[in-house]
Amino acid sequence: MISVAVRLFALFLLISLPVLSIANENIRITIDSSNTEFSYFTSDNRNYSFEQIKQLREQQWIASNNFTPYGLVDRNYWMKFSIELTPKIIRSPLYLEVANPLVDQIDVHLVLGKEVRHYIAGDKILVSKRPIATPELYFPLPTSTDSTLDVYIRYQDEAASVLPLAITNSKETFEQVSIHGIFIGMIIGVSLLLLVTAIVFYNREKLAIYRYFIGLVSCGSLGILGLEGVASTYIWGYLPWLQNLLLPPLFVLTTWCSIQITRALLQEKVEDFSLIDNLLKWLSRSVVVIAAILLALPAFIAVLASLITLHIALVLVVIALVLFSRHTKQIPFLLITAWISFIVSLFVKTLYFSGFVEFPTLVFNLATVSYTSQFVLWGAIILLRHIKLNERKLTIQSKQLAENQHDYEELEEILSEAREEQTSMEALFDERTFELNVTLRELQETNRQLEEQATNDALTGVKNRKFFDQRLQAEYRLSRRQHTPLSLLLLDADKFKLVNDNHGHLAGDKVLVEISKIASRILKRPNDYVCRYGGEEFAILLSNTEQKGAEKVAEVIRQRIAETTVKTENIDLQVTVSIGISTLFIEQETPDSQLFEQADQALYFAKESGRNMVKTFQEFANSAKS
Repeated sequence: MISVAVRLFALFLLISLPVLSIANENIRITIDSSNTEFSYFTSDNRNYSFEQIKQLREQQWIASNNFTPYGLVDRNYWMKFSIELTPKIIRSPLYLEVANPLVDQIDVHLVLGKEVRHYIAGDKILVSKRPIATPELYFPLPTSTDSTLDVYIRYQDEAASVLPLAITNSKETFEQVSIHGIFIGMIIGVSLLLLVTAIVFYNREKLAIYRYFIGLVSCGSLGILGLEGVASTYIWGYLPWLQNLLLPPLFVLTTWCSIQITRALLQEKVEDFSLIDNLLKWLSRSVVVIAAILLALPAFIAVLASLITLHIALVLVVIALVLFSRHTKQIPFLLITAWISFIVSLFVKTLYFSGFVEFPTLVFNLATVSYTSQFVLWGAIILLRHIKLNERKLTIQSKQLAENQHDYEELEEILSEAREEQTSMEALFDERTFELNVTLRELQETNRQLEEQATNDALTGVKNRKFFDQRLQAEYRLSRRQHTPLSLLLLDADKFKLVNDNHGHLAGDKVLVEISKIASRILKRPNDYVCRYGGEEFAILLSNTEQKGAEKVAEVIRQRIAETTVKTENIDLQVTVSIGISTLFIEQETPDSQLFEQADQALYFAKESGRNMVKTFQEFANSAKS
């Protein structure tokens, strides 16, 4: 199986070798006035058919040595010429090449012997109707053994005039298309790279100059692709009317974007020089208005108007740059180079397509490179501006940072001094606070001592009459609010006057002190106080205490006092006390003196009942009733 495949492959190589050897040879026969005689026919009647054209007499044809001598005007004419093909050339597939992608419409009739082929192409014709969908126009020649090729071309165009013609073979055609594709691909790649970069910068910084650069690259790239035939083939190939409509405004808009960028760049350096800014402002407004007007004009008029606009704009921009150089003593070389690249490339292409000057292919391609290089130059100018702005910002930020650092150091010094002063103030404050606290505690102690002196009895050390009156009012309010019982005990030393009279006042004082001590020791609750009411009479307030509880406390006090012997310097005395008790639930209508009066009545009842006993107001009331 493998040997069969090898044999078939070897047979294929053997058969195709002659063809490959022929195809390896590039064939290009340039057709121009040096090797070909051209005849032209033009008439107001533009509806001549090919058959009618073939029947015209030779006297009706106009012989001319000048190739397409009609200039930049609207034109419609027929052209014919003949080419002798050698037998070597006829053996390979041949093409008629028309190297002008801006032709509006071209009808090609190729006659080789009895073979006749008709083609129609141009940027006003749908790309699907072209024999080969390439930017430049290629028309396959008919196959025949005859050597004389008669070519009839009906040429219809509103702007471009030149009609470069050549006979090529497949290899030459393929190479030309490939080289042109690579060349255009490089232009598109550079344009896309610059466009994406500009969009990124604009999204980040939102500056108008990046927006103008985006417009410059977009309009300029579409314009050069239109001139190279790429746009009419691949972009708007199915809308061919857009070609003549858009190309002039695109180049004018490219000029407008260049003017806006120039204005932005110069304005930053000469802010006080309004003449340049006003000149460029007026120019940019005029250019954008002209771009809008071009959309409504016929193609050949739009082309002429756009060319005039470009040259006027160039002159005015040159004037602005000269004024700038005189004012700033600086020459913006990159800016001038960008404008030169733009204008020179368009000027070369205009001369070529109009047919006024014949340029070699190399010069034409260099013009395209020059046109594309303006994008790089504008991008470099804007990038340098961006770098300078960043450097300026960094310088300002560095200066600001240094100033901030200096201010920070000064602030640190101030804060350090403030902290030291605060520390000393805090120490002084703590010292003064300590002194004040000591003074306050001494004052509080003094107040407490004074208060005790004011509320304590000087002889016995128990509370005095003043404290009793204040405490009685407080206990009244508490009993009234909480509805609890309040008890009062009144104590009186029995026969105390005899002690003073028989043993002296010092012995009497000793008796009073001993009574107060015994009574104070018996009271357990912190809010129960023994008060010296006056003379040998004592009062005891028992809050929240019923009558039975008060009787128990009173009986214990009486017994302890009766059991106690009071020792004086001269004699030991046996003392007794009588106690009266009153217990009340204080109400709103209860008089302030009622509790004391009842206890006093009970005390006198105990005295009358024989002394050394405890009596309650209830007992007194019962005895009074009986």
